[in-house]
Amino acid sequence: MKKILCFLIICLLIYTIYYFNHTDKINYLSLGDSLSVGIDSNGHTNYGYSNYIAKYLKEKRLLKSYNNDFSLSGTRITDLLTQLTTNKTITKDGTTLSLKKCLRESDLITLSIGMDDILTKLTFSTTSVESITNKEITEMVDETIGELDSLFKELRKYAKEDIIFIGFYNPLEEDSKTTERLYTYLITKTKNLCKTYDIEYLDIYNLIKKNKDYIDNPTNIYPTTEAYQMIATKIIENYL
Repeated sequence: MKKILCFLIICLLIYTIYYFNHTDKINYLSLGDSLSVGIDSNGHTNYGYSNYIAKYLKEKRLLKSYNNDFSLSGTRITDLLTQLTTNKTITKDGTTLSLKKCLRESDLITLSIGMDDILTKLTFSTTSVESITNKEITEMVDETIGELDSLFKELRKYAKEDIIFIGFYNPLEEDSKTTERLYTYLITKTKNLCKTYDIEYLDIYNLIKKNKDYIDNPTNIYPTTEAYQMIATKIIENYL
């Protein structure tokens, strides 16, 4: 009887030590376009928001794995959807990884996508942003939201844990009522869609709008490393 009691006490001690010291580590997957890659305002691949997040998790001993290898500059919504439906594979550290497998195993996913889509639609629709009508704004945004809907639906077939969507900002020099209407409508529709798929929307529109230093190159739409650090900080503060 004493042996059994001692055994139970030892088991209880082991469980208690495990319970208070065990931390589930995070498989972190970063997906998307140039923002996910970390293209800076000079057009160089630099330290992006996912690098800062991975660094934070590693320092806190919370990082199990970090993968940003599926991200590609210039990726549009339909490009990423195609990569997912065809189950794109990459080779990392001598191991072949499929996108669907990485999605299934991920505990945290950050996603930046759609800005290239909107800017392309703007370029083809008009020579001046100011000439865009409300009807054209509605049409181009609704088309983008429809594509995002298809992407989110496919993502959620495999990714069951946290997804954070990096919100839109205005990279154009024009800061007018027209661009405000465009991005207000785009952000509102995207936020509502994210709620449908239990995806967190990180709103950075006003943060970048109020800090002109975050986009310091008038010939480049991408933010500075300081802006990427700000995005990472907001994710860490709100979700990690």
